[in-house]
Amino acid sequence: MTKDKINKLFAAEERSGEQKMNLVRLVFIAVFFANEFLNRYAFGVVDQALHVRAAWTLFVWELFAAAAWLAVNRLGFYARWMKYAAAALDAVFLTLVLVLVEGNNGPLISMYYVLIILSAMRYSGKAILASAGLSAAGYAVVWYFSFGNPRLRPIPVYMAVLTMLIMALVGVIAGYVVRKMRGLVFRFAENLVRRELAEKALLRYVSHQVARKILDSPDGGEIMREGRRTHAAILISDIRGFTPMSEELGPEELVKLLNAYFSRMVDVVFRHNGTLDKFVGDALIVVFNDPFEQPDAEKRAVACAAEMQAEIAAFNLAQQAAGKRTLGVGIGVHCGPVIAGNVGSQSRMDYTVMGETVNFTSRLQGRAPAGAVYVSAQARERTERDFSYKSLGPMEFKGCSAPAEVFELAA
Repeated sequence: MTKDKINKLFAAEERSGEQKMNLVRLVFIAVFFANEFLNRYAFGVVDQALHVRAAWTLFVWELFAAAAWLAVNRLGFYARWMKYAAAALDAVFLTLVLVLVEGNNGPLISMYYVLIILSAMRYSGKAILASAGLSAAGYAVVWYFSFGNPRLRPIPVYMAVLTMLIMALVGVIAGYVVRKMRGLVFRFAENLVRRELAEKALLRYVSHQVARKILDSPDGGEIMREGRRTHAAILISDIRGFTPMSEELGPEELVKLLNAYFSRMVDVVFRHNGTLDKFVGDALIVVFNDPFEQPDAEKRAVACAAEMQAEIAAFNLAQQAAGKRTLGVGIGVHCGPVIAGNVGSQSRMDYTVMGETVNFTSRLQGRAPAGAVYVSAQARERTERDFSYKSLGPMEFKGCSAPAEVFELAA
């Protein structure tokens, strides 16, 4: 699909280039025509018979230029074969003019090189090579007609052959440059598409800002792939009474409700640049300080939890107004060492965090009633200057050898 789009782009550029060629041709022939009349009538350096034949040839060439300009530039008609036809006619008319004005070794020979270089505007290596070949053939014709003319100085064979070889070389170089340019555009577009696909994949986990930061970093492609030990702030939220609610609601209604709820929650998470670990049923696991360092990770996590509860309250008001079911959510926030990275098989991998910190956060949120945010002592210690807490005293948790003090975030 990408190559098709780029080919269409180059086709459009070829058309645009042909329009520019038509305009240049119109102006060039008009200048050429004016110069021919000046040489004849102002300076008297051109024979009358040669002048008449050259003037008529230029006139017909200008008619062709006007027709091409009208068809492509004004009427919008263009077919890709036209660039080859135009290149051939330009070479033929230039050759006729040079033969008629007996310019076998004059400065007008350089116009063949101009035709070759101008063909680069067509963004087609084949068109450039065709123009180079036709120009070399045209020069050969000019050289041939110089023999036996007493008014012309004969051109040595080696000079004529060298000139034609240089014309061919100019065409090859110009064609190579255009080909390399097209290749660079293709590679740039492919890399852009890969980046877009990677960003779409990353957006499952992180906000747009974090996704761009990952992709813009030198080792961004490896950041979420490698397993690593790091410090993280973990937020876990869970809907209270979800099991009986799922038994009461129909599947479509339940999925619609969860999608509306999660959509709001994920927006809040990404506003605080949290990394979305996963959805586990009705639970949401969010990580801060990974994959990029966030010195204020705990502050972000608590602020995110507070905004999530505020968003849930607004969501419930809208649900009540519509006569629909409301939700109660408990949230836990804890911080500590974790193992983070992509885990899975070669065919499917998912980013996740593991360790006792995650397990304790899950147990902590399990104690939080609907509408509450429970914060561990470690997270509270790092955020006590920014938020108000109420101590709930020590609590027993499964897997913990000693009770852990828990704090509730003040409304």
